Amino acid sequence: MTKPDVRMKFDHVSIAVRSIDRAVDFFSRYFPMKQRNPKTRDDQVSGGFYWQDFWLGGFAVEFIEDLPGTPGFVSRFIEKHGEGMHHLSIEVDRLHPVKEQLRRDGFRIVDEQEYPSGSATAFISPRSAFGALVQFWQVADFDAPHAPPPPDGLAHFDHVSLAVKDINRACDFFLRYFAPSEMGRHPHVSNSEGNFMLANMDVAGFKLEFIQSPPHRVENDFVGKFIERYGEGMHHISVDLKDFDATLEHLKRDGVRVVEEKRNYRGERQFFVSPRDAFGVLVQVWDGLQ
Repeated sequence: MTKPDVRMKFDHVSIAVRSIDRAVDFFSRYFPMKQRNPKTRDDQVSGGFYWQDFWLGGFAVEFIEDLPGTPGFVSRFIEKHGEGMHHLSIEVDRLHPVKEQLRRDGFRIVDEQEYPSGSATAFISPRSAFGALVQFWQVADFDAPHAPPPPDGLAHFDHVSLAVKDINRACDFFLRYFAPSEMGRHPHVSNSEGNFMLANMDVAGFKLEFIQSPPHRVENDFVGKFIERYGEGMHHISVDLKDFDATLEHLKRDGVRVVEEKRNYRGERQFFVSPRDAFGVLVQVWDGLQ
């Protein structure tokens, strides 16, 4: 397996919303987020938009919205999919080799753009990446030291989970084109109910999880139902919280919809914040003290 001769670092997960201000107010109310960059206008080949990003548990979360009165790619995404996770962004030291290898192998590259600073960007179409839109950012100062995320000890952003039809093909794709990448847990039927398959890997310094329907028919096939409704793609984010009980109580007190509050077969406590209340994002929360 030959990977592109490119160094990569995971940078952020991006969430498409109608209002950055409202989304930031919600997430910062319940999660220990610290601003990384202020709300900023950007103009790319796909159109103008606003973005703002925050540190959460060691990684960055970005919110994007269209410019007022000028519907663009964010609005088009929301019209089709609803608010929610839009793309994953990975910094690279050189963009050309990874683009060319992907193209040679028949994968679709979209929204390419170069900047006077020497930076450049391109996306792998979600049609080629199992429903996930993946952004590559060539940064001019890849080797320059960057300020690390501020330590808080309160949260750990553990992973983004992708719902896929073929977990082995998805794992092979990310292992082939993303460096460094390394399998964590190989595909296996997970949990005591046996109602989904799971695998995970480290991709450019961040954990991606893959979930698939089990090989046998089950009643609660939540992965199959998700894919039937939305197609393959990003399913949820997972965060470990030290203030697990206080956060759960706060959410319930404010009337935020909490689902699947339970212990798993290992005795670990978890719950999910419904995407209906979290700007289209299904948020899995684990007890970080366990």
